[in-house]
Amino acid sequence: MAWSGAASAADAINGSKLYARHCGNCHGSDGAGQIPGAPDFSRGERMLQPDSAIVDSIKNGKGMMPAFRGQLTTKELFDLSAYLRTLRR
Repeated sequence: MAWSGAASAADAINGSKLYARHCGNCHGSDGAGQIPGAPDFSRGERMLQPDSAIVDSIKNGKGMMPAFRGQLTTKELFDLSAYLRTLRR
């Protein structure tokens, strides 16, 4: 069953824990990107994408980023998306 909750129902606090575990090494603790090619999530225009597009990128991978399909639940993917939105400056 797919997660049908709106992004506002996602848990950014849980998303921050997931980010630290799965994303921070490449994207940095502040989301600015630590390695070449890692997107800067702190730039507002990067986060104008709908949640579904962000979740799709995390789930299926993009460029050098590995896919997290099967490693994170749909709810966790939306939690992570909610947290990424908190990194905007």
